Amino acid sequence: MSGLFAWFLVSQSLTSMPEMAPGTEVRLVSPDLLTIYAAARVEDGALTFAGPLEPGQELRMLIFPPNATAEQRAAALSGAQALYARVTPNGGDIIVQFVGLDKPLSFRQWLANERGLELHVLQP
Repeated sequence: MSGLFAWFLVSQSLTSMPEMAPGTEVRLVSPDLLTIYAAARVEDGALTFAGPLEPGQELRMLIFPPNATAEQRAAALSGAQALYARVTPNGGDIIVQFVGLDKPLSFRQWLANERGLELHVLQP
């Protein structure tokens, strides 16, 4: 399957994903949703996490739209919308299991290709 065709299938499967407009907040939390490991907001065409992520760490990803209502935050925190993810071995990317896809994807690549955003994970 060609790369272009594969990304077409991925984009069709991810139409329900948020637009990632400026102000969108992404939280990386523990699998039980109780501990926040890192948080970032979309600003200036990028999503920047301020600290290193533990290589190989399993986590869940919560996405809150800008100016999220109490109901939207509650829905995200319920875990129903939390995406399963894992930090890459080098700690510079997040591999996400999007609903409706058989294989996980690079969050960095998805942000760049589908939303025109850069992913930054700052090292200490």
